[in-house]
Amino acid sequence: MTSGDEPNRPRDTDVTETAPLLLASERPRRPSHRTRLSVTSLRSVHVPKIHNGRTIINLLCIIILISSSSSGFVDIPKTRLLEDAACRQYYGLDGTAAGPIDEKHCKVNAIQNKVALTLAIQSSADAAVGFLAAFPWGLAADRIGRKPIAALALTGTLLGTLWTMAVVYFHNTLPVELIWLSSAGNIIGGGSTVIAGIVLSMIADSTTEEERAVAFMRIHVASLCGELGAPALAGAIMARAGPWPPIWIAATATALGAVAFLFVPETLKHHPDQENALETESVGEGEEEEEEATGLKSRVSHVIARFKESLSMLKSTSLILLLLTGLVSPPVLLGTSQFMAQFLSKRYGIELYKTGYVQSTYGAVQVVQALVILPWLTRYVMKSTTPKKIRAPDEHHRDLSLARWSYALLAIGIFVLGLAPTLAGFVFGLVLMALGSGFNSMTRSLMSLYVNPEHRSRLFSLVAMVEVVGSVYAQPLLAALFALGMRLGGGWIGLPYYGLSVLIAFAAALLHFVKVPNEA
Repeated sequence: MTSGDEPNRPRDTDVTETAPLLLASERPRRPSHRTRLSVTSLRSVHVPKIHNGRTIINLLCIIILISSSSSGFVDIPKTRLLEDAACRQYYGLDGTAAGPIDEKHCKVNAIQNKVALTLAIQSSADAAVGFLAAFPWGLAADRIGRKPIAALALTGTLLGTLWTMAVVYFHNTLPVELIWLSSAGNIIGGGSTVIAGIVLSMIADSTTEEERAVAFMRIHVASLCGELGAPALAGAIMARAGPWPPIWIAATATALGAVAFLFVPETLKHHPDQENALETESVGEGEEEEEEATGLKSRVSHVIARFKESLSMLKSTSLILLLLTGLVSPPVLLGTSQFMAQFLSKRYGIELYKTGYVQSTYGAVQVVQALVILPWLTRYVMKSTTPKKIRAPDEHHRDLSLARWSYALLAIGIFVLGLAPTLAGFVFGLVLMALGSGFNSMTRSLMSLYVNPEHRSRLFSLVAMVEVVGSVYAQPLLAALFALGMRLGGGWIGLPYYGLSVLIAFAAALLHFVKVPNEA
């Protein structure tokens, strides 16, 4: 383009790291009256950038608290409705029978196996769809912006919840297995895996290295308050009004979270110097291909190329080891949420709605650990008066040490869950687990040290994809061990937690080979 041409018309080479995902296939010669609405139009939802990281973190905490509570509200009621449907089928009762069947008649092994298997397949389907969608939408977040993609992901989650509600409501005519199709909602925005990656990226964008681990923990606490505080409220509501009101509350919370994300300041940073450098590099061999790329095939190829490019970030053995620890995060989460509700009800003979109180107790201890114990430890291990054996030379070595301690406590606590013959013993195991609940925040904070800031969304998308792989096997593994434990009888019913403890111990061993970068 010469200086005499239209000066305000964008050039074909203006395709940079932070440009919209679909911009490469648009031709600037297209007349303005033919401009079409696309995914990039989500950027029109504009809120001025706020450079106060504390403000952004506070807003994210509120949104995560609201949106994460949806799973806490929906899991126990959904489990109860599925159990009732399986119970009717087992006893040959039709759907016209008045009211739900008494829970005490639904604890036979065959019914519990069916419920566990149904939930396991749904969890795996959610994970598989999330795995396929995580990277493309993570790439879109790096180009379009963080907040519109997060809002879109919550919208897809809401659609999946509504489908589940419809199938369970019409279980007399629809097979309950159709709830597996709710996973298709993750195609829109990528679901929880993408949301997690985006939130982590927004935190990394808005904080310094010294503040990052604490900020991750604050988000973690907000998520816990939603996920583990909501079950107690859901249980109280179920005791008085049945399982449906909590499910409607869950749908409403998800919708509010999607809308609220649009009002968070965008944290995606555009660096003109880096963009110009990337632009110059792209003028050569790739310019003609990008300009001529049209249709689904070319866009899929573009995403695959970007995925391969992102894998090039994994140059550090320590980063790879940290990523591998993400494989054990989903089983831990499932073992303290939906699966735990079914396990408690079966092993200790309590009603499902009462299990929400146990979950919330675990959440309360985690909040104390995150807001009181962990901040004290982070300061204590850095003091010059601290014994040399446990004193950390800097923030990065401190985070690594705390991560190792957290995994050790987690493994011990989970093993106690399997052994506990009484509910009180089980709660004691949960307390030990809660003391090690900072494991995820610590490892994610360490991961951000190994990549450039502009690539963090891709890194955390990879983290989300690794965790999705963990989600694929997590629920089926717990369900299979649960079925085997019930068949063996006695103390073997704790087999799911024995197996989970072994996984955590393996992850803890990996951390002893991690080394922080010399220059972070």
